[in-house]
Amino acid sequence: MNAPILSLCGIQQTYTSRNASGWGSTRVRAVDGIDLDVFEGETLAIVGESGSGKSTLAKLLLMLTSPTSGKALFNGKDFASLDGELRHQFRREVQAVFQDPASSLNPRMTIEKTLRFIVKRHALRSATDIRPFLADCLMRVGLNPPERYLERYPHELSGGQQQRVAIARAMMMAPKVIVADEPLSSLDVSVQAQILDLMKSLRTLTNVGFVVISHDLGAMHSIADRTAVMYRGRIVEIGENIYTHPRHPYTKLLLDARLTADPTRGRIRSMASAPSMPTLAATPNGCRFRPRCHYAVALCETADPMLRPMPIGQTQVACHRAEELSRHFEIPGGGQRAPSTGDSLKA
Repeated sequence: MNAPILSLCGIQQTYTSRNASGWGSTRVRAVDGIDLDVFEGETLAIVGESGSGKSTLAKLLLMLTSPTSGKALFNGKDFASLDGELRHQFRREVQAVFQDPASSLNPRMTIEKTLRFIVKRHALRSATDIRPFLADCLMRVGLNPPERYLERYPHELSGGQQQRVAIARAMMMAPKVIVADEPLSSLDVSVQAQILDLMKSLRTLTNVGFVVISHDLGAMHSIADRTAVMYRGRIVEIGENIYTHPRHPYTKLLLDARLTADPTRGRIRSMASAPSMPTLAATPNGCRFRPRCHYAVALCETADPMLRPMPIGQTQVACHRAEELSRHFEIPGGGQRAPSTGDSLKA
């Protein structure tokens, strides 16, 4: 495999906030010791509940914030050491697509003016070639005929059309990687499917890689080459086949909470039936998932599990009982009864 475009090495991001009482402060590790590689041409999904640190991780990958400790690398070079030329290269090769496309488009500028500014700023085309270039960019993302959209303002477009414009804007720079933070959450389900198909098509045509931040495992299953599951600032499982062979209890909990298209089943188990995620400030000793885990043992109370490779496949899991639980969690055909708290694996 080629060298990674982006790498995170032991990254930590800590925030300090003043307590509501006005006395003292609380330190929160939004990202807590993550190692991660991002490759050109692959789609990496990062999933988890709200508050798990996904968006903070996206900001670190986009160099929008500096880590408290650890290193973030672009083509093997530390973000902190990037000079003007390398920083300019980073901004061209690593692009962003945000959750709310309307807020990322200037409401006072037409789509043409918005995109034309970027072309001029980065000298992508000569003055006479700008409009044909913009028309081609919009056609690539399915906005046909492009003349219908160039003269419109953002509020005159639907949410799906706005997101296509945002993707076209990112693709104008011919990036190696696009980091998309919840790009589907503000869209209707039918439009979400269209945007996912568009991302697949762009990857096939241009070999651009995607890092997609999402809480929707169903959508990510259809597009991701690898999926990283985050919980309380850590990656607890990462691999290619977590949807059919989950090995961490939290991954299984997320998969059980998915909506299914099969009308005979409905939800296997709702997330509401499980204990809620504690605040980041209240990290327990040992395994951070232990307060919600039906399979915790004495070791989980004292030892914090680190990511380690499984004997079979390319999955890495942070669970003391991963090998034992993986046989019990297997989901042939996309669904299997979740073991109850009375099953034999219960501690």
